[in-house]
Amino acid sequence: MSTKLLVIIPVSVDIWDSVTLEIARKVLSPNTEIVVRHIPDAPPYIETEYEKQLAAPLVVREVIKANKEGFHGIVINCFDDPGLEASREVSDIPVFGIGETSLMVATLLGYNIAIIVPSHGEFASIYNIIYRRRTSELGIEKRVVHISRVKIPILDLRKDVELVKTTLLDEIKRAVEEYHVDVVVLGCGGFAGLGGELSKFAGIPVIDPLPTTLKVAEALLELGLRHRKVKTPLTT
Repeated sequence: MSTKLLVIIPVSVDIWDSVTLEIARKVLSPNTEIVVRHIPDAPPYIETEYEKQLAAPLVVREVIKANKEGFHGIVINCFDDPGLEASREVSDIPVFGIGETSLMVATLLGYNIAIIVPSHGEFASIYNIIYRRRTSELGIEKRVVHISRVKIPILDLRKDVELVKTTLLDEIKRAVEEYHVDVVVLGCGGFAGLGGELSKFAGIPVIDPLPTTLKVAEALLELGLRHRKVKTPLTT
């Protein structure tokens, strides 16, 4: 029996659709059917809590729709995981966020963790606050010893991939030298496809959230494991 997996990209632009599908087909088994959808009425990118909250109800809407369409699992392809907990409340199938999943996998590969995110200068300070809060919620705040950014806007991440890799590698080396990190998590779905090569050059695990989450989702679905369903007034 094949597994049908939906990847929701909670932004209005379609620039991530093809690369997401390409990566999914590389890492998933041939028996896993993959569908990728962006959300036309979502923000063009998610960089702040405000944009995350705008996207969240749209993600939940897509999750409810996917439940009716016969999918077996859902991956939210955004490191901020908009609507993740609410989606799990209304979903009869497992829902995975690439942020939560990749950070928890990081705890299996090293003790000192670094998160590297893309950003232009305007929201640099906000990022540190957002991810400090997120790591606290996940109970891994003591393990995440460094949160940093590369000065590349999210929508520019696929314009010059070689520049992005070089910039990331420089930041990874700095994290290792100055903060003694054991593992790095790339803090954006837009970095998809870069983790493997960066791991080889850096000499430490560099977690690429999208393929990592896809494989975790596939494995847990095959094992028949899922989150506990919490019934809400709208679904009883």
